[in-house]
Amino acid sequence: MFKNMKISIKILLVILIMSLGSLLIVFGESFYFMNSMVDEFEQANIALGINSSDVTKDSLIDQTEQYLKQLVTKQAQATNIRLNSVNRIVTQSAEYTSSLFKNRTNFVGRDMPRPDQTEAGVACSKYFLVKGVARTPAIMQEVKTLSNCEYAFAPYLDNNDILDNIYIGTKSGISYRYSRSNKYNEDYDPRERDWYKAAMEKPGTLVWLPTYLDSYGNTCITAAMTYNDASGNPIGVVASDILLQDVIDDVMSLRIGQTGSCFLLGSDLSFIAHADMADEGFDPMLENHVSDYDLINQLRSGTDGIIECNYEGKDCYIAFSDLDETGWYFCASIDSAEVTAPAVKAKEESDKLTETTQQSMQDRLFATYRMFMIFFALVGIIITMISFAVSGTITNPIKKLTANVKAIGQGDFDRKIPVDTQDEVGMLAERFNEMQDNLKVYMENITKVTAEKERIGTELSVAAQIQADMLPNIYPAFPTRNDFDIYASMDPAKEVGGDFYDFFLIDDDHLALVMADVSGKGVPAAMFMMMSKILVGNYAMLSSSPADTLIKVNNQICKNNANSMFVTVWLGFLTISTGHVIATNAGHEYPILRKANGEYEIFKDKHKLPVGSMEDTKYQDYEFTLERGGGLFLYTDGVAEATDSDNKLFGTDRMIESLNRHKEDSPRQLLENLRRDVDGFVGDAPQFDDLTMMCVQLK
Repeated sequence: MFKNMKISIKILLVILIMSLGSLLIVFGESFYFMNSMVDEFEQANIALGINSSDVTKDSLIDQTEQYLKQLVTKQAQATNIRLNSVNRIVTQSAEYTSSLFKNRTNFVGRDMPRPDQTEAGVACSKYFLVKGVARTPAIMQEVKTLSNCEYAFAPYLDNNDILDNIYIGTKSGISYRYSRSNKYNEDYDPRERDWYKAAMEKPGTLVWLPTYLDSYGNTCITAAMTYNDASGNPIGVVASDILLQDVIDDVMSLRIGQTGSCFLLGSDLSFIAHADMADEGFDPMLENHVSDYDLINQLRSGTDGIIECNYEGKDCYIAFSDLDETGWYFCASIDSAEVTAPAVKAKEESDKLTETTQQSMQDRLFATYRMFMIFFALVGIIITMISFAVSGTITNPIKKLTANVKAIGQGDFDRKIPVDTQDEVGMLAERFNEMQDNLKVYMENITKVTAEKERIGTELSVAAQIQADMLPNIYPAFPTRNDFDIYASMDPAKEVGGDFYDFFLIDDDHLALVMADVSGKGVPAAMFMMMSKILVGNYAMLSSSPADTLIKVNNQICKNNANSMFVTVWLGFLTISTGHVIATNAGHEYPILRKANGEYEIFKDKHKLPVGSMEDTKYQDYEFTLERGGGLFLYTDGVAEATDSDNKLFGTDRMIESLNRHKEDSPRQLLENLRRDVDGFVGDAPQFDDLTMMCVQLK
């Protein structure tokens, strides 16, 4: 009877029999726990009411601390960036002035007017000699050399809104200034000024002077740095006064809640910007505004952070971040009471809700207790009525099946499981026998597939290596040439790619540059790429122009292009000595030109059909000239169309922004940094297209 009974019924009977004994134990334990549960719920409600306000308070404090930290860090960084731009201007001005004296024969210069001989409000160069300094030929030659500073100083003053002037004091007693003001003091000697002395104490290092008020009541700060003669000895100091009113206004305009505010401290912990600084009797030192030294000690430790302290007679949270450029501190404060006020109100509401919830919970728990008693009584009666003895026919077939399956799992594929029942175990045994036969066939097939996959993988690896070796990959590419620098890279999206680049000397003064992108991907694109590269390289050496080269390559490819594949190509011939470029564009991305100052900008040339699209396509040359110190950046669409996990494109704007961010880099560093920026933008998203770049710079 039980032998052919369904295993589900057998298991059910066993569960019911075991449940009868378990039910008695569970019932007793449930009675105890149900009584104790009511007390626990009551205590939990009380604890919830007490702790909710603390949790709310802690959460509000955490949020406030995070907000204040982010605010001061962001503002400190913004202020630091503005001051850093002045750092660069003064540093570059000092380097430029040094270069004038190192190459004095290349800069004739001119005499300059005295300050009282210039027009007020018009920016220009002016100078005067300190009392007691004679107008000797050497002094006047130095004056003429300094007159050339205007070519560098004028753009700096015109393009920086916080820059007030740029001036120079020399060891020989010359006072030079490029500014809009024509006021001066005949008794003025720059060599006696703090900015001159501080810079001379640290030659070659930019120094910042403490803040001060100018004659118009504006808060200023001075940056200064020495410059050298041809022998590398410091002979003067370049300095500039910076107006801080815009920075102060930015600090004063920031408000935090109802009681919060921001302020700016100098390196000596005196106030540079504070809402009450204009009040009569305002104390400029921070130590007289706090009740203890915790905040002062935290600031002097040199780390950013936030602290709760007594400030201006109130308990406040104060966040702070230092400015690396000047050693100042940007701070933001808010009253502690304003932060925790919502938590106090939340506690009052929580107390009311806790009382109501506690009463409702007690009623529901007692109702559940009654239903629990009725349920267990009914289950006990049912179990008693249906329980009966069940033989060991439940487990024996399962054990037998388990033993045979274990043997098969260990590799004995010839063993067959005997089928001697008609229940689920028997059906399962039949399925295992079928699975065993299928598994043998599958193992044979997978062995063959694995071997074939390994063979294909090996061949693809060899193909990828062959493809990589076809592209120029040894750098420096022209070690004997010091008039230009070039670097290129290609990262395929699959084992082999369809992009390719090439560069080679046509003669000693002409360099051919190739950037191309084959339609499609994988092995077909790679084969088409190799054929196209060879054709372009061969015809470029024999043709008179890039357009003539692509006409011949296009016609050759169209003769045997049954799969209608095509390739976009940018081809240019660069005259190295002049920077003159003759180029043609067959449906490729716009080239990007590098100016002499290092800035990169896109050059929108005219496109023609990709090579291989249509026979007898006429390509046209166009010309442009690279400035000395300029260069050219070529790429495929895999750079601009790199996509992150949200399907956002890296884009041409980000690419140009990255190039300009690394504009001082060599071609190799430039490509590596751009690839790093692309990878940082894409993140974990897969690479869908080949990524190929080339950069050439004229030295």
